[in-house]
Amino acid sequence: MLMSELPVVSVHIPMELRPLAGGHDEVMASGETVGDILRAVGHTYPDFAARVLCGDGTLAEGLSVCLGSCTQPKDISSPVGQEEVLSIVATGVVACAVPTPAREPHGEVSPEALISIGD
Repeated sequence: MLMSELPVVSVHIPMELRPLAGGHDEVMASGETVGDILRAVGHTYPDFAARVLCGDGTLAEGLSVCLGSCTQPKDISSPVGQEEVLSIVATGVVACAVPTPAREPHGEVSPEALISIGD
């Protein structure tokens, strides 16, 4: 399947995980399933993937995911549709693996605290 044929999904990031996703409250990702979407976000933000997905590919404890306005959490293998909204919901204590970068007095990020993400 070509990348352009995959659904593009808006992923809402809970406050507890935003430091792991570059501080973003929402990111866009492509994939066929919830798991594909989370792995796509994790490709850009490896610390996010390490916290959200277990080594066996399951969703980490203390988190659930919802599509659109669903009332029941979705499984990681649930298919997603074009322009759907995927919300990550903290259902328990979510401890961030990476602290927020240290700030200088004028709000600038200290060079020692920057994390470079490359291909």
